[in-house]
Amino acid sequence: MIILHVSNQSRGKFIEQLYRNMSDFIENKNLNWIPSLIDTIGTYLNCRDITVYEWNESESCYYLNYHSNNNKVPYVLMANHFEVVDDKSTITLKLDSYLCPWVIIINNTPNDSMDQLKVNIVNKEVNSFLSTLASISHNIHKSLFNNKLLELNNDLSGSTHSSFIFQKITEVIQSTFHDITVSYMVTQDFTVPDHINVKIMTWNDATLSREVKQTFMSGLMQFDNDNSTVYLPITGKQGNYGVIEMQGSLINGMNNNEKYFLTEVAKVCGKSLETAFLFQHSRNKIDQLTMINQTTNHLNSRLDFREIINTLKDQFASYSSDSTFAILPLDGNYAATSVGNDSYFEKEEGMLFLENLKTYTKNYEETFFSGNFKDNEPTSIFQSVMAVPMKHENSLIGIVFIGHKDEYQYDYHQYKLMESMIQHSVVAFANSLQKEQLTKALAVDHLTGLYSRKYLEETVTNHMQEGNKGALMLFDIDDFKRVNDSYGHLIGDQVLIQVAEALQEVVADNYIAARWGGEELAIYAKQISLEEAIRISKEACEIVEHTTNPRVTISSGVSSWSSDENDTANTIWERSDKALYEAKELGKNKVVYK
Repeated sequence: MIILHVSNQSRGKFIEQLYRNMSDFIENKNLNWIPSLIDTIGTYLNCRDITVYEWNESESCYYLNYHSNNNKVPYVLMANHFEVVDDKSTITLKLDSYLCPWVIIINNTPNDSMDQLKVNIVNKEVNSFLSTLASISHNIHKSLFNNKLLELNNDLSGSTHSSFIFQKITEVIQSTFHDITVSYMVTQDFTVPDHINVKIMTWNDATLSREVKQTFMSGLMQFDNDNSTVYLPITGKQGNYGVIEMQGSLINGMNNNEKYFLTEVAKVCGKSLETAFLFQHSRNKIDQLTMINQTTNHLNSRLDFREIINTLKDQFASYSSDSTFAILPLDGNYAATSVGNDSYFEKEEGMLFLENLKTYTKNYEETFFSGNFKDNEPTSIFQSVMAVPMKHENSLIGIVFIGHKDEYQYDYHQYKLMESMIQHSVVAFANSLQKEQLTKALAVDHLTGLYSRKYLEETVTNHMQEGNKGALMLFDIDDFKRVNDSYGHLIGDQVLIQVAEALQEVVADNYIAARWGGEELAIYAKQISLEEAIRISKEACEIVEHTTNPRVTISSGVSSWSSDENDTANTIWERSDKALYEAKELGKNKVVYK
């Protein structure tokens, strides 16, 4: 309790003491000046108990602001509603010149006689004092806030790290306003410190309040119903980026200076985040263009179709490792072959899926992009889908497929990157296809459609350098001279074609069927055992016997190799050739292995 002993003080002394309080406030920035003011009033009036109530305009009521029995001004305005009651034991002074009108209740004791003249002097001089102090306080606070804003702008000028921006904004707000909690709701996925509350703002979020939406849409400060929370828009030159939410009891008593300061802090936050976002976006663009340039240069230095496909696969895998990737080269009849990193495309349902996807691209002739593809194709195993057409000289030469089994795995930036990279790869891809077609044309026997002997020999030689086992099967049409003599060479050619077609029936993806020379044909199979090769040869002999017209049979010689032995391509030829000779000596339509 404050006990006041000084009495009979002159009016001049009272005024002098009032303005000492003001001088102390100006020089020392002493925000706790109210006790000094109450002490000065009590001393002049020789009273012991003074209570101050402050008017709250928004709620049309008074709140307890200060009581002389307290030893300090509370930061929080106590929610005690006040009703002015005049009685003989109190004197009420209404001070209307301050920013918020005050009511001062002077509780006079029965033994004290209060001079009404002094009361009138207090009423007049304190009103004048508060009016002057309010003007000075406004300018001081405005200057302090401007200095803080200038310092904040300097600290965040050129900052490219959103984490630092959020941390600095939070520090400035909480150092200016005590007992305030700060959180953020933003539209972008920014990097933030662990101790700062930031969440992504989505419109379908049921927890998003009406005030937050209004703040974001209007770009204006909003308060909640009980004035305990304020919402500030985070705005930049190119748009709105979110909302700052501040909670605390001091929100209720904010003056115009404080509101202006917070609005400007939010603007600094918006501009800084926008700068950081645009910088990061530019860096991403540079990185993407660098990757596209490096990939394009690498692809254009290669003409091998498989190598180009593997390069593209590696690039996509580095960007999205959980995705599935496939390329569908298209010929004039849109007959598709797929190359992917998922065995799904080797199955019937996978090929059907790619055919359906190809239809989408063919019809629209533009990139197909979906985050919930099952809405279009309920049987699809992929939810996130990108299908990018490869166009060259106004022709569609292929489709690149990228897919993920979960929903919405690709954003707009990934989509544009993939589309750009693929289109930059089109020339290399088209050149590789043309080389493949030319190589195949040169390596294929014109009559049978099988590969040439030279191509087969190169394949076997190359595979023996990189693989670990394989098998060569040679075939000879039995009594082929008799067919030519009996039916003529034209029918003989037809029989040769029929035998070639029979061999194609048993050829898998890792097999090569070739014309060895004359009526001799061959199959080379990678990575299979001798037993499997014998089975394939017997199957081919059986098909030929039952499908040719006029009916013919074939004999087969089989040999195999493995990396555990010192085999060469020549030893493989020799063993297969000897085995074939023995098969014909045994009565023909036989399979012999060496």
